[in-house]
Amino acid sequence: MSLDQDDVLCFCSGTTRRQIEQLIADGISDPERVSRITGAASGCGGCEYEFEQLFKAEARRAAGGA
Repeated sequence: MSLDQDDVLCFCSGTTRRQIEQLIADGISDPERVSRITGAASGCGGCEYEFEQLFKAEARRAAGGA
């Protein structure tokens, strides 16, 4: 499932994909730190898969992959 950047990724905290991507772009590459900052992936667990996938995609992009 692909989300638009402005779609809410974590409904417990109201965190959007764009907010998480911005933190990663700002150099925060630790998922636990992003979770503490945004509240994402710290509630019911419903967003954990998308949260993890977002970090994997960013890691691939940083390594020069697609």
